[in-house]
Amino acid sequence: MASAPRVLRWLQQPHRWTPARVTLVVAVLAFLVTGVALYRERTRVLADGERTARRLSQVLEEQTQGTAQAVDLTLLGMISGLALARDLPVHDPTFEQALRRRRDQLPYVRALFVVGPDGFLTQDSQHPTTPRVNVADRGYFRAHRDDPALGFHIGPPLRSRVVGDWWVSMTRRIDGPGGRFDGIVVAVVEPRYFERFYESLQLGEEDSIAIFHRDGTLYWRTPALEAGVGQSFGHLALFDRELPVRREGVFRIPGVLDPGVHRIISYRTLDRVPLVVVVTLAEGPLLAAWWRAALGAIAATTVLVALVATLLALLARQARQREELRERLSEAERLEALGRLTGGISHDFKNVLHVIMTNLDVIRRTLPPASAPIDAAMRAARQGAEMAARLLRFARREPLAVEAVDTNRLLSDVMPLLRQAAGTSVEVTMTLAEDAWPCLADPAELGSAVLNLVVNARDAMPHAQGQVRVITENCTLARSPMSAAGELGDCVRVTVADTGRGMPPDVLRRATEPFFSTKPRGVGTGLGLSQVYGFVRQVGGDLRIESAPGKGTAVHLFLRRASAVPALAAEPASDVHARAS
Repeated sequence: MASAPRVLRWLQQPHRWTPARVTLVVAVLAFLVTGVALYRERTRVLADGERTARRLSQVLEEQTQGTAQAVDLTLLGMISGLALARDLPVHDPTFEQALRRRRDQLPYVRALFVVGPDGFLTQDSQHPTTPRVNVADRGYFRAHRDDPALGFHIGPPLRSRVVGDWWVSMTRRIDGPGGRFDGIVVAVVEPRYFERFYESLQLGEEDSIAIFHRDGTLYWRTPALEAGVGQSFGHLALFDRELPVRREGVFRIPGVLDPGVHRIISYRTLDRVPLVVVVTLAEGPLLAAWWRAALGAIAATTVLVALVATLLALLARQARQREELRERLSEAERLEALGRLTGGISHDFKNVLHVIMTNLDVIRRTLPPASAPIDAAMRAARQGAEMAARLLRFARREPLAVEAVDTNRLLSDVMPLLRQAAGTSVEVTMTLAEDAWPCLADPAELGSAVLNLVVNARDAMPHAQGQVRVITENCTLARSPMSAAGELGDCVRVTVADTGRGMPPDVLRRATEPFFSTKPRGVGTGLGLSQVYGFVRQVGGDLRIESAPGKGTAVHLFLRRASAVPALAAEPASDVHARAS
């Protein structure tokens, strides 16, 4: 720890940071961050694979458990039917027809039959196609004959003596009077049913599902592994290490039945039957996208830390910053000149109007009958005073009344005025975000700014026909690196978009310049959009314009988010109209 101050002092010496050393430090940090990020992403991908395997094994467990229960109920039903017909003849057509109907209801059962105590089939759902055979030598027959208390039994996989396919026996004992062994009832279950079930899960080509006996005997695996069916795999970690400790779980090891393939293994032990269902997902396909991303990240990091690319990026950034600084200084000079020009004129004009308003008030008190013309003159004088005040604010000679404003409410209040200003041939619509934040602005100036933009949009419409949309939404905005305000942060975006002619790039660049107007001579003053821009910048926001010839124009006002929720008392629409006139 004592050497830490010396290391810091060494790092703080400018001559130590040569381009080669900076590049080395950047390379080490970049590859370190990339390695950590890739490791975390790999861990996440494998964790997702484990969750998927766990869910699939649960589905397979439920399916297998349901299959066993349905077969057991069928066997119990067969025993009950036999008990009701003790003197049933061999291969009774009615009983065998009932067996076929029940078999057809169970897609995983190939056959149902009854075996007498001598080992010969007495009732068979496949009669008469099944040849006369004796099954007294089969393990499932001997198991019930030798153990009266065995109950529902699932035998090991067997090959059919008739068709040669693998099948699994599910059986129950038939007890006669006094507990006498009267044979067994058998359901021939096809493991291939689970192959069809596997296809419905849409797993990958290298993934698999399998059903084992708890002792490790393989009943079936999909994709098929014919050579392993009936073989014992009790030596594997699943049965030797995991199963004795937990009835279910997920772990990762090299391939169980196909060495060399690393897999995620999820297993679950069934209740009441000695079966274990296993789902394995190959790690290779799971990590394929990660490997592509890793190679791309490493390549990108290598390019990023290249010395030439870094130096060129720094030089380009410095050039951009210098250009932005020059533009800001030029803009500031233009606004300052305009401010000096308009500030003096508007101040004197406001003083003159104040004298006129004072004398009009005296005349109105002296001559009450003539109050109507005087009131009209007074309103005109007030509008003129307000225009002068707006010019003073534009020149930054007077402060704005900045407060927390409910943007949606303010715009809703001035909506009638906006429609009136747009005219009957222009459709004005509003799309207001329900969760719009309060913003910092002068309410009257904000309403006037939107009104100005709507009027500009109307004037840009071919034949004064089209659509104007006013939209509010929340967003986060960053100014350019050379901006005085730096990071703008959370803000409310008020957009006025039209379907007008649009502006070419050369006009768009000068759109906010004072006295620059795209309208015919004598129609526009060139102050409308520049005043809106000045207002937005004065309250700490920003203005951006999107436009192209034939595609209309969208003016975005970005207003900083206010921390408090306003209780807005919107001023009358007539006052807003006066401010925008």
